[in-house]
Amino acid sequence: MRKKGMMISEIPFANFPVLMKNAGLDYFIIDCEHGGFDYKDVSLIIMNAKLSGIDCIVRLADNSRKDITKFMDMGAAGLLLPMTNCAEDIAKVVRYAKYAPLGMRGISTTRAHTCYAPPPLAEYMQSANANTRVYAQIETREGLKNLDGILSTEGVYGCFFGPNDFTADCGHAGKVDSEEVLSVASEIARVASASGKSCGVITGNRTLLRHAKKEGFTEFCVGSELSAFARAAQDIAEQIASDN
Repeated sequence: MRKKGMMISEIPFANFPVLMKNAGLDYFIIDCEHGGFDYKDVSLIIMNAKLSGIDCIVRLADNSRKDITKFMDMGAAGLLLPMTNCAEDIAKVVRYAKYAPLGMRGISTTRAHTCYAPPPLAEYMQSANANTRVYAQIETREGLKNLDGILSTEGVYGCFFGPNDFTADCGHAGKVDSEEVLSVASEIARVASASGKSCGVITGNRTLLRHAKKEGFTEFCVGSELSAFARAAQDIAEQIASDN
């Protein structure tokens, strides 16, 4: 099954999850790596995602405990670590996002992540560990080299390919549909399949999207609220200009 998603990049509109769910998307990524969201913004968006039945994945700034603890207690369905270069990088996310015995997530259950109605603790810890998705974003040559170890890390659900930064790391920024990048996508799909893990891609490039589908990628994050608004605004301007 192909999971359909998009990015929330900058606009802290709490009801975006409702619109996305109604549009038929399966998930979205809220960008806390580049986006200027405060914790209140993220908390409202995540809760509306939970109530709407669409998954919210938070792209972290780094793998420190402070943000991971907060985003998990807000109720995020998963976390995405950018610039994952080695197994140790993603293992820290697992450590802080998962409860014992798999990790060291702090316990505070009368919170948004249980909708303020926590079940028995041991039962909840087990189900939360099973349902929390930890992704590595592969966007460097080092990350690609270490992909097998990254995906073999216990508690890692899968990875997303970040082609823009990957091409920059290779010295030809922006050429995301080059033969080299398509070959890298094929290698990511192969390693993910061998590991029994999910693999996704963050891109709006149609050539890369078609190739990723053919190679067996399962998660696709295409565009953002900013690109969607820009396209809609352009369509409106063109419609008005063309009417007599």
